[in-house]
Amino acid sequence: MATTEFNGALSKDQESKSDPSLMLQVFDRIALPTFVIDNNHVILHWNSAIEALSGLSREEMVGTSDQWKPFYQSPRPCLADLILDGGHDADVQHYYQDKYRTSELIPDAYEAEDFFPECGANGEWLHFTAASLKDNNGNVIGAIETLSNISARKKAEFELIERERTYRELSITDALTGLSNSRCFYQQLDLAIESSRRYNHALSLCFLDLDDFKRVNDTYGHMVGDLVLETFGTLIKAGLRTNDSAYRYGGEEFAILLPSTDCDGAIILANRIRDNLRNHNVPADEHTIVNVTACVGITEYKTGDDPRTLLARADNALYEAKRSGKDCTRVEQ
Repeated sequence: MATTEFNGALSKDQESKSDPSLMLQVFDRIALPTFVIDNNHVILHWNSAIEALSGLSREEMVGTSDQWKPFYQSPRPCLADLILDGGHDADVQHYYQDKYRTSELIPDAYEAEDFFPECGANGEWLHFTAASLKDNNGNVIGAIETLSNISARKKAEFELIERERTYRELSITDALTGLSNSRCFYQQLDLAIESSRRYNHALSLCFLDLDDFKRVNDTYGHMVGDLVLETFGTLIKAGLRTNDSAYRYGGEEFAILLPSTDCDGAIILANRIRDNLRNHNVPADEHTIVNVTACVGITEYKTGDDPRTLLARADNALYEAKRSGKDCTRVEQ
């Protein structure tokens, strides 16, 4: 269909006196990037806003079927093309994969959002709507697609998501050691006990406490004390398996949850961590190193345990380790 015929079909009252230049002016006055294609998928209108978005002039685009060029590396249907091809959900889903929805305002129209790496200098997020254009008899004679650049909104959304993720992590993470904090420990302890109760899996709990930590702070200062805590946290993390989790319980005391691990397995892990700590030199200054050790108390989940009873036994085991001397592991069944 020629441009004049197409324009005339848009207005019943002006079939005989349609003015292509007027239609061109109308489309150019639309602030949103807009293009129109006829039922042969040939571009009839390419307004100034889409020229600015795409960097492609109307002289290059009108009369071609290159409407894909601003958005994709190789030819493929735009949303307007799919409208002309019947607007079948399966076809739209194939190309836009759950990034689309039917329009709430325009019957038989689709809306979508997507990131287009080929658009602009660094890619753009675009929201776009495509709808059919019909003559007076209801026959589809073309399609119109309008776009809006939503990159700024998307950037703000992503920054908000990242901030929320960071805040969540900070709320459950000890800033010094990078381990989870006591708040997270109590949450995970409840879940671990429930899992062991439901699936009859073993669960061990370890409490670890640095020996003579007050002396380290008093002798070398709190900066060295913090370095010792940070080092201990790193050594604990290095000794864990995928399903294990470690926490800074408070001060110089740490906790480890060991799902599917009995006391024998927990003893092996605890002794390995103690060995690594004993053999690790923490620099106090360029001439002085600090060697520290830790005691460990271990208990294993028993039928009928709740967090209070499990914590009490682990704490008793740690107290017994402290009474027995430095750098040792004790178990309370």
